Amino acid sequence: MNKADKKKSKTQMTKSELISLLKEHELTIKSLESNLDQLRNDRIALDTIVTDQDTSILITGLNARIKALEETVKRIDSRKDYE
Repeated sequence: MNKADKKKSKTQMTKSELISLLKEHELTIKSLESNLDQLRNDRIALDTIVTDQDTSILITGLNARIKALEETVKRIDSRKDYE
């Protein structure tokens, strides 16, 4: 293993290397922020889909069942803590 293969600690890096690393991280952050914005926009689009009354009733019923199942899982998990 030569020196080029070793990863330097930030205290061993030159100013130029630190600036380069900083730029890489800034690009990563910008990319992640862009992805997050896109996901938020997609969620808003999905939340605002207009449905007919039958579909709305079905979605409401399914949401209620999901909520009930989540509560059941929470109760079961809390019981496991005592066992």
